[in-house]
Amino acid sequence: MDAALAEARNLVRSDPKFAGLEVREMEGRLYLARGDDHFARLSPAETVGLWRMEYFHNLERWQFVDFQGTLRECLEFLSENEHYQFWEG
Repeated sequence: MDAALAEARNLVRSDPKFAGLEVREMEGRLYLARGDDHFARLSPAETVGLWRMEYFHNLERWQFVDFQGTLRECLEFLSENEHYQFWEG
């Protein structure tokens, strides 16, 4: 998990849209957060090397995103799909 956390942190730092975001690991999942507010989490999928995503829908509950991919693909998906970017508002 340390390698995945380091990779996710590097990917977040390299995308200006993610400025000010942190990536944390808890119980085998990666959480994207601004301060104490988590807005997205990535969980390992059944296929090795792939991740599935959830976002914190209306800051009330976790909702799955119908997308699986590598860490890079997941973060690119979040960056390109602005309606998942709760940190903007």
